[in-house]
Amino acid sequence: MQALRETDPRWIGPYVVLGRLGAGGMGEVYLAEAPAGPRLAVKLVRAEHAEDRTFRARFRQEVRAARTVGGPGTYIARVVDADTEAELPWMASEFIDGPNLRDAVLDHGRLPEEAVRSLAAALGEALIAIHGQGMVHRDLKPSNILLAQDGPRVIDFGIVRALEATALTRTGTVVGSVGYVSPEQIRNNGRVGPPSDVFALGAVLAYAAAGREPFGEGQDAVVLMRIMNRDFDLSAVPEGIRWLVEPCLREEPEERPTPGEVMSAVAHTPETLRESWHPGWYTAATAGSESSEGVQRWLPERDSGEQESRVEYVAPLTVTDVPADAPSAPPSRRRLLQGLAAGTLAAAGVGTGGWLWLRNPGGDGENAGGSTSPSARPSATLQPAVVDWAYGIARLSEMGGPSVTLSPDGDTLYFGGVDGKLHAVSPDGGELWKTDLGEPPLYGGTVGAAVATDDGAYCLSGNGQKLCALDVGGRVRWERAFAGDHYNTIPVLAGELVLVTTDVFAKKHMVRAYRSDGSLAWRAGLPDQTHEPPVVADNVIYVAIYTKELITLDAEKGTRLSGFQTASSDRRPAEFNGTAVVPPGGAGSKGLVVHSFAGRLVAVHFDDGSKAWTMDGQSGTTGSDPTVHEDLIYAFLGERLFVVDRNGAPQRVLTFPRTSVLTDYRPVVDSRHVYVATNRGIAAVNRPV
Repeated sequence: MQALRETDPRWIGPYVVLGRLGAGGMGEVYLAEAPAGPRLAVKLVRAEHAEDRTFRARFRQEVRAARTVGGPGTYIARVVDADTEAELPWMASEFIDGPNLRDAVLDHGRLPEEAVRSLAAALGEALIAIHGQGMVHRDLKPSNILLAQDGPRVIDFGIVRALEATALTRTGTVVGSVGYVSPEQIRNNGRVGPPSDVFALGAVLAYAAAGREPFGEGQDAVVLMRIMNRDFDLSAVPEGIRWLVEPCLREEPEERPTPGEVMSAVAHTPETLRESWHPGWYTAATAGSESSEGVQRWLPERDSGEQESRVEYVAPLTVTDVPADAPSAPPSRRRLLQGLAAGTLAAAGVGTGGWLWLRNPGGDGENAGGSTSPSARPSATLQPAVVDWAYGIARLSEMGGPSVTLSPDGDTLYFGGVDGKLHAVSPDGGELWKTDLGEPPLYGGTVGAAVATDDGAYCLSGNGQKLCALDVGGRVRWERAFAGDHYNTIPVLAGELVLVTTDVFAKKHMVRAYRSDGSLAWRAGLPDQTHEPPVVADNVIYVAIYTKELITLDAEKGTRLSGFQTASSDRRPAEFNGTAVVPPGGAGSKGLVVHSFAGRLVAVHFDDGSKAWTMDGQSGTTGSDPTVHEDLIYAFLGERLFVVDRNGAPQRVLTFPRTSVLTDYRPVVDSRHVYVATNRGIAAVNRPV
């Protein structure tokens, strides 16, 4: 860590800056600390990128997607906070105490063979997690791999995707790392998918095993030509690693192994992989392997930060995270039936968006999916959104979720922001009230999304450190502080109780349940951090945690359930973090489950998990969770709002040429408007008819 300069910020958002960690093409990286929380690595975007509207839009999408990935067992540094609308946007990740792979090789020489095999398994696990969310890292390289005592961590996934947005304004310019880009990235032929990361993985493993770049050094154009001609040097790579690296460096993407096949090749299980980590596992001295002295190093002397390469090409840039013919996210029928045969609930699919149930108005549920075509292309005419009114606040909170919360009678819209207030607005845009609930934004005054009842609303303020109950007139009925612990900023209702769950800053992971009078009904510990707020169905609380478990609690008592009750009486699936909990069949379970994934809407039949239809919006992008209203589906896919019928046919596609919308917030719909989040508050768009 380096000392702060006079020009460096002392605060970034709610975090106090402690020192400099480095710099890169995107911006400066600082070590920062949250009040009563852990240390974080905060990346502050350069002004040249912050001024680019296209960069901001893509950065917002990538941060939203990145927050769904990471945690124990994934070997990915968690993205825990961000402000994509700040004057200088920033992103905070968990701080990993350890050198990056590039510096470790410079300091200690090449890694022992067994350490390289463990590194291959861990990076394969990380890529599986990233690709499973419809993302591609695009810049896997030694300086983006941190080596902690308990294994490596991948950082900066998705960031190059945002930087490419600014490259679009410069003819044929791409931001990347020469020596680790795949041939298809060089060609710019739109095939940048998961195999590109596998190519980079092979180059990284070769570097770790040999102590030098597999494609050598020199001018960028020379190195790129070597990549295109498969002119690599693996002579210094041990034979036991070379056979693993060579298939990853094949020219054709479809000929490369998958990350899962790389993991299988090194014969590591999650248990044996955990046992392979110890202090200094990446050095020859602690591993008892060959000495690193005398290893030829072809890298330049270390500088104070990352290196950025800008490579000039003639071809225009087109990139897609997931190819149009790639398998979509919903699970196979076999996966569903395995769960049903075991007499338990089944977890169906994983995606970046949430799952919703689309009721079948026909009653019997037959042919609920309508068209069974594998992919429906948008045919609706693009039309600009007509904004009826807008309400300005400093900004909404950065936690995503719904753009607004409607009261049960539909007469009030609630939403919070970084101004420390909960706002209440009528459906015609008139301000009803706003109540100050916290400190100024600099000290953590963000108010998250609310949940509404007939008696008022509940919300979390102070960046998740205080639960507030307000009546319909905006008066604070009671507040409950959490003594330094941080909670997810979207509470959840469970009958007469309101639930809050801890976030990544909390010292202990738990769910708390409060009665309407503010008294604590119960609290229940969790084995690990949750992905998102829980879902309640039929008096059962479903909590998804980072270890890929589904925890179920009794809603009244908070006790852990040994058996699963699934969904409610009308057979709706519970929804949590992109996973649908499917009940064991029955005539009442006919219908569709719809989710958004990598710029698409995907519908599967609720009874057996078979795919009904896929509607391509803007493939390779991220967007919002979908909303269902009066048998129509509303979702942001990329920068456009799609209105789709139950057969997957787009009815309207709205653009926002004059409004900067925040497309990771779920649109909310009533009889007149579609409410969307903007960089200045919320906007009520006339509902298309």
